Amino acid sequence: MAGDFARTLPNIARAFTWDDLLTGQASADFVGRAAQLGFYGPRSGDLILLPEPYYMFFNGPGTTHATPYGYDNHVPLIFYGAGIPKGTHYEPVAINDVAPTLAAILEVETPSGSSGRILAEILK
Repeated sequence: MAGDFARTLPNIARAFTWDDLLTGQASADFVGRAAQLGFYGPRSGDLILLPEPYYMFFNGPGTTHATPYGYDNHVPLIFYGAGIPKGTHYEPVAINDVAPTLAAILEVETPSGSSGRILAEILK
C-alpha cells in the first residue's frame, strides 16, 4: 500500500491514508488530531504526508504553515486601521476568532458558519 511505503521514506514523520482519516483512526495524539481536523473527505488527497520537524519538501526560503508543529502554526495576528487602538496582546487566539472579530469591526452580521469569539480586547 502507498501509506506503508510512504512511512519508510526519509524525512517522513507520519503518513495518513484517506481511510485512516475517514474512519478517525489518526487522531490518537496532537499530530493525528491536527491531520484529522484538516481532513475533508470529498476534497482531501488519498495520502497525507507529514514531514519531520524543520524539514520542507522543497528547497527554498519560506515556510508552509501546513504542519502541526508549533513553529509552523503559531503566527502573529495583526489588526490595523481606523477604530483599532494601538496595542499588543499576548493571549492566544484561534483562527476562527478572526471572522466574528472582523464582522464586529465592520458592524455587519457574524457569518452563519462562524464558531469563534469576538476579540473584544483589541477593540477597547
